[in-house]
Amino acid sequence: MISYITEENKRRKRKRIILTELNFESVLLGMAYLISQRAPRGLGSFSDDEHKHTLRKYLLKDMYDGSEVACYDQLRITKRNFHDLCIMLRERCGLVDSVYVVVEEKVAMFLLVVGHGLKMRLLRGTYKRSLGTISTHFSEVLRAILSMHGEFIKLPDANVQPPDDYKWKWFAGALGALDGCHVDVSVPVPSQGRYRNRKQAVSTNMLGVVDWNMKFLYVLPGSEGSASDSRVLRDSMRTNRQDAFVVPNGMAFSLGILFSFHMLQPT
Repeated sequence: MISYITEENKRRKRKRIILTELNFESVLLGMAYLISQRAPRGLGSFSDDEHKHTLRKYLLKDMYDGSEVACYDQLRITKRNFHDLCIMLRERCGLVDSVYVVVEEKVAMFLLVVGHGLKMRLLRGTYKRSLGTISTHFSEVLRAILSMHGEFIKLPDANVQPPDDYKWKWFAGALGALDGCHVDVSVPVPSQGRYRNRKQAVSTNMLGVVDWNMKFLYVLPGSEGSASDSRVLRDSMRTNRQDAFVVPNGMAFSLGILFSFHMLQPT
């Protein structure tokens, strides 16, 4: 009788052990199944930032350190001129790298906007920068470039000799050329009528004057798009203007197609 009870206890004990093992294995199998069905966890914001940084670095390097043609097509200046401009802005205007944006990227974004009329929202999608970052650095580069206008944009000098080229003999006494250009602008709705040009676009009529070497001598922005070219020219030569366009006596400027190919003589 005692041996039967002992044997029965052993049998029950073995049964409990087997059931425990089966339950444990079932739990493990269930966990393995759930893990296999679970979506892979993302790498988080660090991985996203790293991807954006790599993409941005590749695009910028391909732009101003790639081929000469690609640089000129996108930035509208040569590679050498781009790097010279960045050095000039660093040394003369105090433009510096920020924590996340270097001077070269700031200047590249600025040139893309002014060279192609590119919207900042398009830059945001391409270079993975926020609108606030793009706008801040655009304004920073703009202020730096405007601070150098007195060094590069100067009124003409009558003592400058024209290039030694037979083509210029037809323009004796001329110091350069001037022309007008319409630039699209965004203005309040009540003022859009004055800025709407003959092509029904809202723009400003800008006057530009260059010398024989295509260096700017004078720029007058801000005129309404509806203003005629002759009106813009007369406005630039008003004597009561602090920044009046003055032509030296005995000299002239060749006028562009917008000004009917006449020669501008001093009054």
